[in-house]
Amino acid sequence: MTSATKPSTERVLVVVLDRTLARFFEVTAGGTSELTSLHSPAMRGGRFHSDRQGGPGWGEKEYHGRIREEERRHLEGVVEQLEHFDCNPGDALLVAGPKTAVAALTRSLPPALADRLMGTAHLNPTAVTPAAVERVVHTAQSAQRPATERGVLVAIREGLGRGRATNGPQETLRALAKRQVRMLLVPADAVPGTELIQQAIRDAHDQDAAVLTIHEPEVAKQIDVMAALLRWSSDTALGTAE
Repeated sequence: MTSATKPSTERVLVVVLDRTLARFFEVTAGGTSELTSLHSPAMRGGRFHSDRQGGPGWGEKEYHGRIREEERRHLEGVVEQLEHFDCNPGDALLVAGPKTAVAALTRSLPPALADRLMGTAHLNPTAVTPAAVERVVHTAQSAQRPATERGVLVAIREGLGRGRATNGPQETLRALAKRQVRMLLVPADAVPGTELIQQAIRDAHDQDAAVLTIHEPEVAKQIDVMAALLRWSSDTALGTAE
């Protein structure tokens, strides 16, 4: 499995595909569920016959041309389905399947989806289970998490001096009330059973802000209950969103 360096996320869309089948899953903190599937029928008939139409090799060229066209249509259908899902700013995408199918889809992703790609994995779409999907997502998140969290902490430190970040519940909640938050940060051990943080997370989601749960102990201990990166400077009376 490979993993790109993308921000950790609360929701991951996963597509597991081969040349004719694609299955779509959603992985969140609450678990993994299958959303839908797409089946593109393979071409009818047998393989090529080199003596068809009176020209040696003509049937072979037609056969491979039809295979490429079927693959193109299948990939277009997969991309259309991915674009159909409602995506929040913090959502990520993981592509899984045989190596050739994964490579073909990643090459076909439009920029908006390619930017969400967090990694790839090898899974069989005809036999995959939600548990297997959840495992590869957690592996990808674990691989990228330390560098991502340290990078966000640096952004918080730099932003504090420019009014572009908060660190502490009072200023963070004030920024949420102004719909100013671009990314909310909460330590993982502070989330369960904390109504204040749960409400902040709900408010962030309602405002299409990303939510990053901090797992690295050295990073988490530098977050005062909650922190945030802001869409515009808190020193600007009439800021404009990024």
